[in-house]
Amino acid sequence: MRPSFLRVPDVRRLLMAFCAVFSLSPDLQAQLRGQDGGRRMRVACIGNSITAGVGVSDPQRFSYPSQLQALLGHGWDVRNFGVSGRTLLGRGDFPYRREPEYAAAQAFKPDVVIIKLGTNDSKPQNWVHRADFIRDYGDFLKPFLHAAAVPRIYLCTPVPAFPGDWGISDSIIRSEIVPLVHQVARDSHVEVIDLYAALTGKPDYFPDKVHPGLDGARAIAWAVYHALAADFRLTPVPEPVPPLPSVRQLVWQENDYAAFVHFNMNTFTDSEWGSGEESPSLWNPARFDAGAIVRAIRDAGMKSLILTCKHHDGFCLWQTATTPHSVAGSPWKNGKGDVVREFADECRKEGIRFGIYLSPWDRNSALYGTPAYIGLYRQQLRELLTGYGPIAEVWFDGANGGDGYYGGARGTRTIDRTSYYQWEDTWNMVRNLQPEAVIFSDVGPDVRWVGNEDGFASDTCWSPYSPVGEKGDTPAPGYVRSEEGMTGQRDGARWMPPECDVSIRPGWFYHAREDSLVKSPAQLFDIFCKSAGRNGTLLLNVPPDRDGRIAAPDRASLSGLKKILDGTFGRNLITGVESVSNIRGNDARFGAANLLNDTSGDYWATDDSVLTASVIFSVDSASDVDCLQLREYTALGQRVEQFAAEIPDGEHGWKALCTGTTVGHRRILRFPPVRTNRLRLTILRAKACPVLSGAGLYATPGGLH
Repeated sequence: MRPSFLRVPDVRRLLMAFCAVFSLSPDLQAQLRGQDGGRRMRVACIGNSITAGVGVSDPQRFSYPSQLQALLGHGWDVRNFGVSGRTLLGRGDFPYRREPEYAAAQAFKPDVVIIKLGTNDSKPQNWVHRADFIRDYGDFLKPFLHAAAVPRIYLCTPVPAFPGDWGISDSIIRSEIVPLVHQVARDSHVEVIDLYAALTGKPDYFPDKVHPGLDGARAIAWAVYHALAADFRLTPVPEPVPPLPSVRQLVWQENDYAAFVHFNMNTFTDSEWGSGEESPSLWNPARFDAGAIVRAIRDAGMKSLILTCKHHDGFCLWQTATTPHSVAGSPWKNGKGDVVREFADECRKEGIRFGIYLSPWDRNSALYGTPAYIGLYRQQLRELLTGYGPIAEVWFDGANGGDGYYGGARGTRTIDRTSYYQWEDTWNMVRNLQPEAVIFSDVGPDVRWVGNEDGFASDTCWSPYSPVGEKGDTPAPGYVRSEEGMTGQRDGARWMPPECDVSIRPGWFYHAREDSLVKSPAQLFDIFCKSAGRNGTLLLNVPPDRDGRIAAPDRASLSGLKKILDGTFGRNLITGVESVSNIRGNDARFGAANLLNDTSGDYWATDDSVLTASVIFSVDSASDVDCLQLREYTALGQRVEQFAAEIPDGEHGWKALCTGTTVGHRRILRFPPVRTNRLRLTILRAKACPVLSGAGLYATPGGLH
């Protein structure tokens, strides 16, 4: 039921209907929507810790109000008024109405109010006041219902809670609070968004059993968005094309240039694979400076770092309780040092995401090959996941046994690659301890090996992937058809983009004899374009020397690559959009101009029935261009199957500049230098309506063509 008077949003909808009947201009329609010309529609998100963003590492980006802002776009102004631990009940332990955010939300003069309270009310000390709930909620709503411009109000049911130690009762939420929220909504003539139903049966969305993580916050944002889109007649966003990335996968791929740091016992034995019999006394990097290494990585433009905490020889770079074969037995810092700690601390200080590599093979352990080793391995992993702060990536390779020292007895240990490690249980442990970390292996589950150690993906590279064992059977780390990792599959079952690992040197560990064989900046740029530029990420190994420093030749090449990247992608030579064949719903929110801004969440999209479309850009003709970059908005899936870029040929014709198949997160194509004043980009084939978030033409520094 509705109040008898018309509220501001209702008036706006009537005007929108008038526009539709009398064919008023899209610009006027956009203004009446509060978008691209009119005042931005104000949305106040009121709630407890779930609204505030507790449970996600970066609430500014990934709380549900932040993700709702991205879905709604620039015509909307979504504000987060969440306060952790607060109740709806006035006699609860921490009533929301006593907080300054309550007054601030009213002062914001919102057009829309989203209220998500009730979770903390289910605690025993609060639910003793259950009789007050309906009255208190009615009083809570009065300032908004009596505002001069009455906003549209939505009451959200609390999300489910799972068994934990928070004192929150899911049974009370389900059987008592949810029905009461519906009753309050009926009494006050406002809307309900049933978040309990939306997130029921999704325990993976709740890492700590109460607070939704990244994907749970996204699910809330989508539920709220759908309610607003229906009520405000918004042009709907394109339907997602599964499989879809998790938020942690999207965050990982944003950091598409990362450092691998192979620094371990092999550094001091001048080998690549240690046998496991090396004495810990060999480990003594006298001038080791994790800060200097991390700063060099940062200055090179890398956004994350993965450290070889343990290689196949079993030597551990931290103070582990599982084996004496570690830094605790070395002369370095009198056995008190912790390499992992120093890297983790320095990465956090410099804003670099920190990841760990822990070889599943251990050529030193007497337990390797027995069931007991799995417990030891998981204990090592648990130490790393619980003692060093946030972990961005956990890297597992396919090392599956062979000859070794094995506790003093030389021999060979063989294992069943598909079953010995019980990978599913290990990955579940990672999920529980570091829910925002991506997991890498030949078979994911988040990130796949690209299938080679040369650092490149195929020209056609899909993020969807269905790994298959070497004989077409069950796959496992170290047991896949690795060549398929280079391409992925158009109809793959799981979202699993590739990570392309390669070393800046011939070997993975530092060897002085390779100082003259470090890859040049031009070689690294070519690798970058074939990895990060083919829908993957570049994981470039930079091994410190025996002093614990990055050697001068390596630093020089990293610096040279940074200059090329900055010199190339620092200036987009596309200056504007001349024309576009189709815009979704003729809505400026999905216009082609979005291809030229760097705002996360903006994209050009077409109507659902339009799978082939073109954009003509104007181009600064003062420079020769030799590089095209495209990006898809992959949060909605990977869609593009074929595209072409053309430049003018005579007065009315066009000639090919370059062509490609998949786009994905980032696609870079290089071609001979050419000067032009226009570019036509055409999507020739797509799985669903194309959704592109970026396009650019660039000129690489001289000498690279």
